[in-house]
Amino acid sequence: MYFRTLDDFRFYIEALDFRSSEQLMIMAGDRSAQRIPELIDLLNKQKISFFGAIFPEIIIGNKTCREGYVVEKLKPVYSALVFPFMMKFSQDRNKLKGSTAIVFVDGLSGRMKDLTDTVYDKLGNCVTYIGGGAGFRDMKHRPCIFNSTGIYKDALYICIVRNNSAVAVEHGWKILRGPFYVNRSYDNVLSVLDNCSAFDVYRHVIEEEEHLTLFREDFFIYAKDHPFGILDEDGTVIVRDPVAVNDDDEIICVAGIPEGSDLYILHGDADTLLESSLRITRARGKMSDRPKRYLPLLFDCVSRAMFLGKYIFEELDNIQANLSHGVEGALSIGEIACRKNGELVIHNKSTVLALMEL
Repeated sequence: MYFRTLDDFRFYIEALDFRSSEQLMIMAGDRSAQRIPELIDLLNKQKISFFGAIFPEIIIGNKTCREGYVVEKLKPVYSALVFPFMMKFSQDRNKLKGSTAIVFVDGLSGRMKDLTDTVYDKLGNCVTYIGGGAGFRDMKHRPCIFNSTGIYKDALYICIVRNNSAVAVEHGWKILRGPFYVNRSYDNVLSVLDNCSAFDVYRHVIEEEEHLTLFREDFFIYAKDHPFGILDEDGTVIVRDPVAVNDDDEIICVAGIPEGSDLYILHGDADTLLESSLRITRARGKMSDRPKRYLPLLFDCVSRAMFLGKYIFEELDNIQANLSHGVEGALSIGEIACRKNGELVIHNKSTVLALMEL
């Protein structure tokens, strides 16, 4: 459900039949961020359990919006606010097999991998992961994860429900150059490639390909067209989004890149990305055998939307047209899914779609 204003949401809350075993999941557009403290007070006074995150934009069907709230009522078997290496969990995780873990994480946190590792260390591959990185469209790091106790940064919220989910991931980016060997990286910072400054290596490739001179100040203008790719064990490419260069000529990314890995520079165009949006609802073995009732949850990268421009709505049209229920989700700063072996993985510049059985 979508509510454009807090007053609209208030009317819904006042008429809501809510049980103590239930919890509201809330995705807010970043232009509604200033109303979140008021929303928290409202729900606390009504004694309604909830969690949520602020995203650059929210998705409703084939449209996006920076204002308002997407809200769903869930029945969790476990939910918690998580900080790096701080997660209280005492259940038998094997009893959660077949469940779905919805994960909202601070997408601009340098501790993003620590946060997702904290979750995976506790739960392993016993659940299906789906979610996205929260934050603001201007890419300034601010608190964006919230529950009844407040709004947090460098945090993650996880909600596990018994519902089964089918998940597919697509991106449409192709290898341009590489591999380059990652000599040094830490947190979400790429420092040294092939024994040279990461920025120098990247700048050389972009200047050759684009026939221009790349300055630190212009970095994101061209970086959004040329993300990094990590070749995964199963042959797929996991995309990493470079967003800035620091004073040490290190490249700051959304999520980390492991030291010792082979790294590629990627490229794409509107056609290759839109082709991937046609594929995602047709993923063999994942999306073909659909339940009668399901909730389509979509996390589509915000910098991918910036790259596509007006064609982002064609991408959303492609996805919605092949589904019998309305899509809900967010333009995110990092997308969360799992590998074929069930391991949690952070994607960038990608589209993650889950069909959660109701």
